[in-house]
Amino acid sequence: MTLLNTNLMTAIIYLAVISQILTISIIFASKWYKRKSFLLTKYPPVDYPNLYVQSSAVEFSRIKIRKLIDCSIAVLSLSVVLFFYLTKTDLEIVASSILVIASIQLLPWFLSRYWCKENNLLMAQNFPSTKRKSSFNNRKITDFVTPSKLVLAILSYGVTLIFALYIFFEELWFENSNKALLLILLNTLMTGYLAWLLFNSLYGKKKDHFISSGDRLKLIAEKCKTLTSFLIMYSVFITGICLMKTFDLNQVYVSAMTGIFIQLIFALSFTKSVNENYDVYK
Repeated sequence: MTLLNTNLMTAIIYLAVISQILTISIIFASKWYKRKSFLLTKYPPVDYPNLYVQSSAVEFSRIKIRKLIDCSIAVLSLSVVLFFYLTKTDLEIVASSILVIASIQLLPWFLSRYWCKENNLLMAQNFPSTKRKSSFNNRKITDFVTPSKLVLAILSYGVTLIFALYIFFEELWFENSNKALLLILLNTLMTGYLAWLLFNSLYGKKKDHFISSGDRLKLIAEKCKTLTSFLIMYSVFITGICLMKTFDLNQVYVSAMTGIFIQLIFALSFTKSVNENYDVYK
C-alpha cells in the first residue's frame, strides 16, 4: 500500500539518499577533519605529548586518507544516484540502494574507529588503566540523565516489545509474523549493548589519566545522555518498522526511514561537545 502519489514518493526517496550522502560523507566528515586538524594545530604533539601516541605527520596523513576515501565514496554514490535518475530505475531499487550506500559510507568511519582503538592500546601500554576509585563509586545514571528521560527510554523499549509480541501472537503479518520475534531480538540486543555502554561509562576503567575530574564528569554526562537518546531513537525506529509492516506500506518507506534514522544518529553524535582543559596533557 502507498500513502503518497508516485511523483512525491520518488522525490522523497531521492531526497533521502542524496541527503544521506551529503550528511555522512561530506558534512559530518568535514566536521571530523576540522576537529582533528584543529586539535593537531592548536595542541601539537610536541607541546602536548600526553595527548597523542602518534606524531603529527601520522595523524595528518590519516586525515588525508579519510578525505580521499570520503570524497571518492561521495562522488561514486552521487554518480550512481544520477544514473538511477537518468535511466528511470525502478524506485524500489533506488530505495534499496540507501542501505548499500550507507554501508559503504560507514567504512571510513570504521577505519577511524580502528585508528582510535589502535591509539588507545598504545596509550594503555604507556599508562595502564585502573578502576575508578571512590569518587565514582556512588555515581548513578540519574546523576547524569534525568529520570523522565530514563523512564521514556524504558517505556519506548517496552512499547516496542509489547507491540511486536502482539503482532506475533495475533499473526498480523500472517506467515511472516515470526519476523516480529527477530525484530524483538534485534531490539533487545541493541538495547543491551547500549545499556552496557552506559554502565561502562559510569563504572568502567579510566582510559585517560590526565583529564581533570571536572572534564571527565562532563564527558560521562554527555555520553550517558547521548546513549539514552540512542536507546529511545532505536526503539522508535523498530516500532516504525512494525507499523509500516502491519499496515502493509510499500517497502520504500522502510528504506527511506532507515536512511533518515542513520542521519539522525550522526546528527546527535556531532551536535554536542565538551570544552576540555588541554593544559593537563603538557
